[in-house]
Amino acid sequence: MELDVVTHRGHIARAEGHVEARMKRRRRLTLVAILGLAIAVSLFILPAAGDGPVIADLGTLHLDMGPEGDRFVFDPVTGDDLEQTLSQSNCRLSSDELLVDITGAGTQLNKRPFAGLKDHRIGVGQNGEGKGEPCARINKDLGQSLNLSLTGSLAGDSIGYAEIDLGFKFDGDALLELRQGGPTGNLIQTVTVLCNSVSDCGPDSGGADNERVVLWLDPDDEPDPGHWQSFQLTGVFDTITIKPGSAAASGAVSLEAGFNGSPPGPLGDSLGTNDTLFGVVQAFDGDIACGDTETLSDGGNAVFQTTRGFDIDGECKGPEDGLLFNFESGTEGDELFVDFVTEPVDTHPDTVAQFLEVITWSFDAPPDVPGGDDQQKTLSYDDHLGEGKRLMPWCLQDPRDENGDLPVGTSTDPVDPSMYLPSGHTSCLIESNSHVTGIAEILQYPLGTFIKVDVVYNTGDGKRWSN
Repeated sequence: MELDVVTHRGHIARAEGHVEARMKRRRRLTLVAILGLAIAVSLFILPAAGDGPVIADLGTLHLDMGPEGDRFVFDPVTGDDLEQTLSQSNCRLSSDELLVDITGAGTQLNKRPFAGLKDHRIGVGQNGEGKGEPCARINKDLGQSLNLSLTGSLAGDSIGYAEIDLGFKFDGDALLELRQGGPTGNLIQTVTVLCNSVSDCGPDSGGADNERVVLWLDPDDEPDPGHWQSFQLTGVFDTITIKPGSAAASGAVSLEAGFNGSPPGPLGDSLGTNDTLFGVVQAFDGDIACGDTETLSDGGNAVFQTTRGFDIDGECKGPEDGLLFNFESGTEGDELFVDFVTEPVDTHPDTVAQFLEVITWSFDAPPDVPGGDDQQKTLSYDDHLGEGKRLMPWCLQDPRDENGDLPVGTSTDPVDPSMYLPSGHTSCLIESNSHVTGIAEILQYPLGTFIKVDVVYNTGDGKRWSN
């Protein structure tokens, strides 16, 4: 898939003209909490406050509902549309979950609440709910809520912009809980959508019961005042939970998509649709240009400093603002790990990026060995070529010049990484040093914190482990 790479440039403008940049689909790894390990180094955590995320626009997800059918349609930046049909039996919503996982919940568990669909509105139903509009609305007095999570072809992606059509009943308001990581994931933000003079929120008033909500992350997407309520996002999300708020004990809300609902928002107007819309994005920690150095940590026992050299052909491949990256660190079993993932890396192997890495590992105690080579804890890696976890070899020679810089090639005389990398490898160890700090320095006893610093030459990205 080709992505529109964006750094605070505006979702609506992107809908009118995409700038394309090919990237590989990145690996997604789970951050594991570090337990029982001492922290003995100063940590500098990115992204820096106020910088905001760097995002790549994947496309627009439409919720399209009306007499011609109810469905989700994903319109990607490039490529063919993907469609997820919504159907119902006895008002119970069913779907193949190609794009969005939809579930209903409620406090009356014995009534088995479920996601409902009726009259082109999505709500929550449950056994024995009675007459009226079961399945078409989410009821406060029944403790109901509706969850929508990206799944299937969109699993692992996020939402950075939305225009949502909500229907109200009985003078209620709505709470939108935005999470990253599924329905039980990290709560990013809670948005309260009020019943106000724009929507009469009565029992049966057609489109007058509806309100359009605009959620925006990029400052360029901030809408002018209009027939909507708008809220700036504090981060991207992949799950939205919709439930009635606290304004009325019997309040109810429905998820709708323009049919007998609210007029379109700014993006919908530019696209000529009153669908409910979600801007699907891939979020990155930041970007790194050639010659830049970033010091990264998730707050654990590994600090990762990387300097990007020029590509082996002397160019500086990547988006205008630098190569996009994500970073994670943590523990797996008895090993610390760091993972630096860049995009793109191996799209053009003949112009691969070069990196110089300094990894500082902090362990809770020195190894119980007499010293020498055995005390150099093992460094393993998994590269972007998918060879799997293996020991990192020593470099054939130090690639750095007298100033500590990586080699710079040209299109006619590119750098030859095989001068430094053993055959079949994309990373090698230039040097490794270790020392003990803390109580061991005072008592000359094998207690304290063991610090190991590895200096690595790397082409592309990869994961590193040390035990």
